[in-house]
Amino acid sequence: MRIPPALLVLLAFLAAGRAAYGASAEAICQTPAAIFCDDFEAGSFDMWQDGYSPSVHAITTVPANVYRGQKALQATYLGGSNGAGWLTRWFMPGFDHTFARAYVKFEPGWQCSGGACSKLFVFYGNRVDNQWSGFGQAGVCPKGTDYYYAGVATLPWYVQPDPGEVILYSYYPGMPTQPDGQTCWGAFGFLDDPRTALQTGVWHCLEVEVQANTPGARDGFQRVWVDGALKREMLNMRWRDTTDVRTNAFQLSFSGSPGTTEHVWVDNVVVSTQRIGCVSAGTPLAAPTDLRVQ
Repeated sequence: MRIPPALLVLLAFLAAGRAAYGASAEAICQTPAAIFCDDFEAGSFDMWQDGYSPSVHAITTVPANVYRGQKALQATYLGGSNGAGWLTRWFMPGFDHTFARAYVKFEPGWQCSGGACSKLFVFYGNRVDNQWSGFGQAGVCPKGTDYYYAGVATLPWYVQPDPGEVILYSYYPGMPTQPDGQTCWGAFGFLDDPRTALQTGVWHCLEVEVQANTPGARDGFQRVWVDGALKREMLNMRWRDTTDVRTNAFQLSFSGSPGTTEHVWVDNVVVSTQRIGCVSAGTPLAAPTDLRVQ
């Protein structure tokens, strides 16, 4: 049977909307609050606009390494390398209040190298007229008009075993500087007690919230949840001095220098303007509705 051209156009539009909006059938991904969703069920990295490298990024179908559905992201940290790269998605011009949640699992027996472990994900605050203004700024103190960086990382210095504890890792105007008074390295935000290490071989639900401040006020904040429990809240933050800087990029970041080849798995990534929360791996998937181009 010949399909009318008008119907073909409609079907193509719906398919494009599905791919652009996010392949997740999770309920929040069908609402206007969703900015970006990827459960990797599409089997590709088309949703990510920068960083994909086939040597370190793959789609796994091994059931033990998939949190929900049939597929997940596998990041390979090659021994002696500088980690497993990154995957970035922009949403220009941006938002002032954002949440991101992902499920993360470290390979059993994971070991950090040289006291350093892995970043996990980050919100970039870039200028609305320059989507790259916050990138490549390691060591650079934010001025309030250029960028901010709100990340989640792991740290094995104080809490063992590897990969250690979750920390907030951030760059913001007025942050502590190094003794030279000019260099800034990411500021640590330790979790509230009891501080515990992430377990290897176990899926952890990690969620971060970032509220950009009103320029001229210190009413910004960031929060992090681990497995559904609020573990740290940093209030009265000054992220920026102008609304020309907004949260407009999300990145999965796999830094670290392992001595041997190791893996991290990530699944069910959601970026939203409202709280996301954790979903049981056994929760039935919602039927996709309200599909549209984002």
